[in-house]
Order: sequence, then C-alpha cells, then structure tokens
Amino acid sequence: MAKNDLISEISDKNVDVDKFAEIVINKEPIRHEIINQMLNNTHIMVYYHSYNILAKASELKPELFYKYWDDFASLLNHENSYHRDFGLTLIANLTKVDFENKFSSVSKNYFKHINDAKFMTARHCIQNTAKIMANKSGLTEDILDILLNIDEICNFSEKQKALLKSDIIYVFDEFYEQIDRKEMINKFVKVELNSISPKTKKIAREFILKYEI
Repeated sequence: MAKNDLISEISDKNVDVDKFAEIVINKEPIRHEIINQMLNNTHIMVYYHSYNILAKASELKPELFYKYWDDFASLLNHENSYHRDFGLTLIANLTKVDFENKFSSVSKNYFKHINDAKFMTARHCIQNTAKIMANKSGLTEDILDILLNIDEICNFSEKQKALLKSDIIYVFDEFYEQIDRKEMINKFVKVELNSISPKTKKIAREFILKYEI
C-alpha cells in the first residue's frame, strides 16, 4: 500500500480499526509507517486513528512493538496531551513483554501524569495502572501508595478528584482478591459512599455490596 493511500484510509472518520490492527500485526512495513504517522503527523485524524490502531494491535501482540519502547516512552513528555495519553496506554500494553525491565527507568515519569496538567490524561494514567499491576506485580505496593494518596498527590479540583476516585475504585475491584491491604482499600472506598460525584458514589456502593464490607 502506497504511503499516501495509507494515510488517506486511516484518516477516514469511519476507519476500520480492527482491520488495520490485523494488517499492522501481519505486515511490518505498514506497522512501522503507522507508528511513524502517530509520532510525526500533525493532522489529528491521522495521528489519533494511528494510535487507535496501534493500541489495539499492541494489546494483542505487544512483542511486535517492544522495539519501539523508547519512541512510545518519549510521548510521555509530549506537549500535546493526546500524545501523552498515547504514551501511557502503549507503554502499559508493552509491560506485558518488558523482559528488560525498561519500565523501571520511566516509572517515575509515568506515574507523575496522575497529576498531569490535563485531567483526562490523569484519568488515562490511573486507568492504565491496572495493566501495569497485572504485568508487574512487584509494583503493586508502590501503585497502591500512589492511588490511596490521590488527594495529596493531585492538584485538581475536589470535583475532579472525586471523579478520579471512580477510576481508582475500578482498579481496586480488579485486583481486590490479590491485594493484602484490604483494610486500607475498604476505608478508602467507604469514604466515597459520600462522594460529591454521583458516579463515584454509585461505584463505591457497588464495591461495598460486592465484597460485603
């Protein structure tokens, strides 16, 4: 497929992400080009759709993308918050095959985005911690320390912090049975029964009922 044809197809608002994810998995030249478009194209429909394709493909076959780790990690410092979001998701996907323990060198930079300048990027960071905990169990305690102390770490408004806690409770729910610090988690969730966020209050109530706390 010619480069211009590829760009035209992936910029279409109705692009078939699943189809292109399969192509990216099976054809290295196209894989490389779509990564290039995500990193360097300035047109949002191109770089965002490229990311959607790569997020899907790297979740299915992370080993094919490990050699691009440094490229994806560089996105964590991008001036565009969308690109920071891309980096957070792609790096989280690659932790499944991080046999060289590259995450250790970016972890501090990664988790600082829980207090990113953009609220939605902070949400992306929290949501992706679930993948990291699943793939790097040795970081579970460190991640729990961050999530349990969200009020001290983040500078967002109280309303925004309340919504972030809905994402945190989702993470706790996914790993609750494996986590030793259940008492601290239970206390955190119980406080959110009175959250100013209706969503967080609802999720906290469901969590309490599920685990009969």
